[in-house]
Amino acid sequence: MRTLPKYSTLPVLTCLVLSLFIAGSVCTAQEKSTEDLKKEYAAILGEYEFNMEGGTFILNYYLEGGALWADSGDGRPATMEPVEDKQFEFTAEDPESGLYKIRFLKNDQGKYTICHVVNTDMGVDIKGDKIE
Repeated sequence: MRTLPKYSTLPVLTCLVLSLFIAGSVCTAQEKSTEDLKKEYAAILGEYEFNMEGGTFILNYYLEGGALWADSGDGRPATMEPVEDKQFEFTAEDPESGLYKIRFLKNDQGKYTICHVVNTDMGVDIKGDKIE
């Protein structure tokens, strides 16, 4: 059995440690602080009222734990994932209801006060207004 010289493992270990350090730095740089997210999403955070099947319900969009959440009050808030290259467009996955597509739209005065929610599997296509 042939053995490798001891000094040959040093470059391998050095490369491994360096790559872990770089990967960790990249991941940390990509994560945004809650304060950064508050600034980025300030225009859309809050409660929106929707009319559906003769009744109304409220969706609350808020930040927690470095993520944007949607909560209808059913005990199953969903994390919202941004759609790449689309401002204020998101997806949210609910284990029972499936995939929701969520877009925030501007009103005639240029403020984000309208929320459009679509879930094709459930036949949902509704718009709600921000509660000021």
